[in-house]
Amino acid sequence: MARAAAVLLALVFGAAGIAKLRSPTDIRRALGGLGLPRPDLFAVALPVVELATALLLLLDPLTGGAGAVALLAAFTTLLVGRLRTGHTGGCGCFGAWSTKPLSWRDVVRNLALIAVGCVAVLG
Repeated sequence: MARAAAVLLALVFGAAGIAKLRSPTDIRRALGGLGLPRPDLFAVALPVVELATALLLLLDPLTGGAGAVALLAAFTTLLVGRLRTGHTGGCGCFGAWSTKPLSWRDVVRNLALIAVGCVAVLG
């Protein structure tokens, strides 16, 4: 079960990282809209971190799962903060694929992914 959870999360993080690499301009715009400082830097670093997390999940589900949970917790905290301030721009979570307005469904999705990460860690 832990291995399956790690593979599922690796697919999610891999897809998110690749999607961001394919649309760097859209990601810079989305990250700037979320209020992140230096969106140009985040637009480069974030997909690299997501792809590294995907690889780590495949190589070491325990460590990769813990890293994935930490990243998802940070992303979720950011999304909740932006939603509470009335932000409705896209999150850019999956590059150009995620152009829909930010909503609480994004938070629920992340919470479900955090649960999957906990399964990968706790096995």
